[in-house]
Amino acid sequence: MKKFFNYAMMVMATLAITAFVACSSDDDDEVKSYKLKITLNPTDVEASNISNIKIVVKGTTKADTLALSAVADQEITLTQGTYNITVSGKVKDEATAYVQGTATAELFAEKTVTVNLTKFNKSPLVFKTIYNVGTVLGYVLDCYVEIVNNSDEVQYLDGIMLADPLANQKAKNAWQEEYPDTYHEGGALNGIVIAFPGNGTDYPLQPGQSVTVADQAMNHQLAYGEDESKKEAYSKAPDLSNADFEKFYDNGDVDNTAVPNMVTVLRRSASAQKMWAFGVAGRAYILIKLPQGMTPQQYVADENNFTTYPGSTSSTLYLKIPSKYVLDAVDVYQSTVDPSEHYPFFAAKDDATGVRGGAMYSSQPVRRKVEKIENGRVYYQDTNNSTNDFDVSTDNTPGMTPTVIN
Repeated sequence: MKKFFNYAMMVMATLAITAFVACSSDDDDEVKSYKLKITLNPTDVEASNISNIKIVVKGTTKADTLALSAVADQEITLTQGTYNITVSGKVKDEATAYVQGTATAELFAEKTVTVNLTKFNKSPLVFKTIYNVGTVLGYVLDCYVEIVNNSDEVQYLDGIMLADPLANQKAKNAWQEEYPDTYHEGGALNGIVIAFPGNGTDYPLQPGQSVTVADQAMNHQLAYGEDESKKEAYSKAPDLSNADFEKFYDNGDVDNTAVPNMVTVLRRSASAQKMWAFGVAGRAYILIKLPQGMTPQQYVADENNFTTYPGSTSSTLYLKIPSKYVLDAVDVYQSTVDPSEHYPFFAAKDDATGVRGGAMYSSQPVRRKVEKIENGRVYYQDTNNSTNDFDVSTDNTPGMTPTVIN
């Protein structure tokens, strides 16, 4: 009995120790949760000027995404572990300015992590093609531009403006001396600004997609009319009958009712201006995105956005276009000139130097080079230097998809 009792006691003690060890092991392995405070610190832009904040907190087993309308510290509870934090946002009043920042959190106790947000520029919408040279001598109504969504998010065309500042200069002009970061729309005879219609979200453009804006949305190969001798010449013209948008003036344009009309925001001379200021001898083009809540009509209605040309006695008013509103800028030089002889019209952040275009009436547009193709999606090169970003093309077909990476 004594031996049996001792043996039974030994077994019970062993079981008790085993149970205690198991219990202790469970406590040690318990997955705990802690509070993580994320502090956002903009380093080169005011916090009040940042919107659309997205905070992505990613661990090995968990990922949280927080969407904020403005910069604000956040406190979240997560299971213990290591987390990578990525923050992005949009600078409100600058068309191409964004903020971003990253940090890592070893979360095994309550912790505060500061994410520094730095500003960078990247345009979501850029010119893909500019066809401004025409096909037949004296015929320029077949001109068009293509605009592509070069980002990975949906972009809305509503209210985006197009203007054509004067360019092709060999020295800094008086306007640049007075307004180094502001452009003008071209002056008395060339002062035309058009804009996409819509009320904010009517015209979405998916990532990688592009739209064609025609001066006249028609098949220009048929523009020879009844003169059969010109048929062959016009056969080289682009067919723009399926354009996505067209400019339309009510004094002679043929309205393709199947194609939405661009909104004419500014047009100084109705009698002289028959087209949207495509210059066969070279021209500069800019895409403009105004701050959220401001329409093109409101912008041109504000007299503070106009001024006379510096140093001139002329009373002509020019529309001021701040660089921070510019999505993309391309300076297309005459084909006969050396780009190195030209003084840039745009600030370097918008377009350091221009591209030599096709010859007048050559049917040769300039097309943006391809940076890469991923899973069939084309990404276009955008270094803010048209000399590097564009080439002259022998194919003027709208909607042409590049197949070779330059």
